[in-house]
Amino acid sequence: MKRLTLLLAATLGLTACGSLNEENPYRDVFVALRNTVSSGQADAAESGNRVEITRAMVDQLPGDVLVVEAYEGLNRILMVPAVVNLNRVTWISEDNVSVVTENGLIVATRGLPQDLMAADVIESRRAILNGGGQVVRTRETLSSLDQITTELLQCSIASDGAETITIVQQAVATERFTERCDGEMTNFTNTYWVNAGGVIVQSDQNVSPEVGALRLQRP
Repeated sequence: MKRLTLLLAATLGLTACGSLNEENPYRDVFVALRNTVSSGQADAAESGNRVEITRAMVDQLPGDVLVVEAYEGLNRILMVPAVVNLNRVTWISEDNVSVVTENGLIVATRGLPQDLMAADVIESRRAILNGGGQVVRTRETLSSLDQITTELLQCSIASDGAETITIVQQAVATERFTERCDGEMTNFTNTYWVNAGGVIVQSDQNVSPEVGALRLQRP
């Protein structure tokens, strides 16, 4: 199984001194990120301890970032926006893994063991803005045989009420929504934390059976 690059060096052992992908057009941004990691944090990574992202690290970066966690937090990377087209953003990592979001909802991934090829999230976004509702959505995933499988999902979105969360050492007031989806081949639950401006600042979103859910945070 291909792992996501641990850009900030967590428990799987990649430290902040590895080589950058020379083909990545955002190489300078990732160099700037690595320069924010102190030698003490690098030593902690080498000893197997989790390195935390600090607010100071994020504030030193030029532009927006997306914190992405996979495999129940064992893998953590930072992504930067590669392409912005209205409400759709393609986020890219140092090793060219990408996540495409539309209004904060994942519509595609590339470079994961079992990619989400495409997803229709318009109704889900509308239901979140309206405080909940019933949703029909489709998604296409890449099977282990490299075949695209299309599935129709029946989903229900409901508000769980107000919740203050912490995103990279900063408290954020949000309203939490839970989306429960059922299809013929799979069922899953997504969770969204939405700020007062309607922005999804944190979410747990299912990608595929192999990858499971990704946690996205907008610091």
